[in-house]
Amino acid sequence: MPLLSAKRLSNFEHQLLGLMLFSLLMAIFIGPENNLSYSFLITHFGLFLLWQPILKQEHSFNWLNLAILAGFIFSFIVWFNLWLSVFWMLLLLSLLTGRIFARGIGRAAYGLAVIILFLELVLIINPSLFGLPALSKPLKTITELTLLGLPLLLVFIPSRKIQASHIDFIRGFSVVILTLFLCMGSVLTTFSSTTPYLQSLVITILIAALFLLASAVLWSPRAGFSGFAQLWEKYLLNIGGPFEEWLSRLAAIEANTTIKPEHFLQTSIQHLITRPWICGIYWQENNQEQSTGRKSPHFTTYTDDKLNITLYAYSPIGPALLLHTKLLLGVLNFYYKAKLQEQQLIKQAHLHAIYETGAKLTHDVKNILQSTQTMTLIALDKDTRLEDVQIILQQQLPLLTQRLKTTLDKLSAPQNEQSKIAAISHWWNQLKVRYNRRNIEFVENIETNVDIAVDIYDSIIENLLENARNKRMLEANIEIIVRLECRNNHVRLTVLDTGKAIPEPLAAIMFTTPLDSEDGFGIGLYQCRQQAMRHDIELELYENDNGRVCFKLEQQINS
Repeated sequence: MPLLSAKRLSNFEHQLLGLMLFSLLMAIFIGPENNLSYSFLITHFGLFLLWQPILKQEHSFNWLNLAILAGFIFSFIVWFNLWLSVFWMLLLLSLLTGRIFARGIGRAAYGLAVIILFLELVLIINPSLFGLPALSKPLKTITELTLLGLPLLLVFIPSRKIQASHIDFIRGFSVVILTLFLCMGSVLTTFSSTTPYLQSLVITILIAALFLLASAVLWSPRAGFSGFAQLWEKYLLNIGGPFEEWLSRLAAIEANTTIKPEHFLQTSIQHLITRPWICGIYWQENNQEQSTGRKSPHFTTYTDDKLNITLYAYSPIGPALLLHTKLLLGVLNFYYKAKLQEQQLIKQAHLHAIYETGAKLTHDVKNILQSTQTMTLIALDKDTRLEDVQIILQQQLPLLTQRLKTTLDKLSAPQNEQSKIAAISHWWNQLKVRYNRRNIEFVENIETNVDIAVDIYDSIIENLLENARNKRMLEANIEIIVRLECRNNHVRLTVLDTGKAIPEPLAAIMFTTPLDSEDGFGIGLYQCRQQAMRHDIELELYENDNGRVCFKLEQQINS
């Protein structure tokens, strides 16, 4: 470890601070007329160079910094006077005040150092600069000796090992401004009213205290007043123009669902460039580069995966304005990505609608094809009489023609799709004709002949019956029973088979999502549930036991 490392020097932090202040005050006390003061000044700056790594451990001097500091020290020593002392003491005051928020004994040590410098400035140096009688000669000597002795107290305050700390320069700058106000105010009061300097100093301190008290009272909201704190925060957020106006305009543009993302971006940027401190904007989206306004040497860049924006300003962009700019561009990018996602969702919704329409029509065509295949098998059966074949064709072909025409109408104009309405008894009779000679038992109890959506009932019942018939191909001797009950405008339709129960994992999801299927698209029951829900029809797996698997369709029809 180096001999003069920051960690070693931190063990003597308060000692270095005390000796540094003592040597400076001693040089001022002796005065520039005595060569001994230059020795104390050299000692002071040497101690300052040792104390500086403690103050800012994260920084170190490079050769340029050392050259500048050496030039300043040499100039200070050669042209040493009270005015240079004031400048250097104010600089030390800002550094010490910026460190005064330390905890424990370190806070007390730096607080004592600030008090020493403040009293030296207002009681000794300030009246001497303007030739004002402040203290009597004996009292002045006592005060100077007291101020010389106070830094030596820091030598006896133990130092603790510290980590790198942050210097609050804003607080230090505020204290320096306040000190200058007290010094200049007291001098002006003395000259303007011929009031003794000490009385002028007290008056100036009272005025500053009243001002600070009023500011503290008005800082927080009270009695309907928003408070200076909110006004200050609002000012920081409104650099170059009202931030709320920007958000309102951006939200208004984004609310237009018909505007495309690229048009939204162009409109927003045209509004953004009206800010008085912006002279030009360059942006890149989808590998397309665009710009508006003119370029300048002062710019900031905002980069995202979807958008790159470079904003040019008339003057250098400070930290507060940079934060404000990043916030503006961040909000713009958020809304732009929202428009992109909105457009993507619209496309997905459109494709989903096409998918559902195609799947539903495919299911209808599949049912028609199955009916055609059944008629073909009957017609090709050598054991079937020609008269029976003719009767079947006369009964089935008009129904198949009508169903095929309805399906083609849906395909050509899906947005104009309307359900065909017919009496339930008429629909039931046609259903029995379509499934004649297919070993399906139909049982009905129709007390009220209500009107139903024929297309919806056809699609659901055909899907249930075809599933049951396919199940009978795998399990022999399965009975299929279709039962219809209609009373008091309440329709109840069940399709029951005597095969094995549906596995529970499959039964739990068969209506909620398309399923894998070896003989179709696996979307039949899912489409049936969607159609039923759109027409206030309840479709469910009513029973699921071995030997009794029953699907139920129920609807309460309002007359």
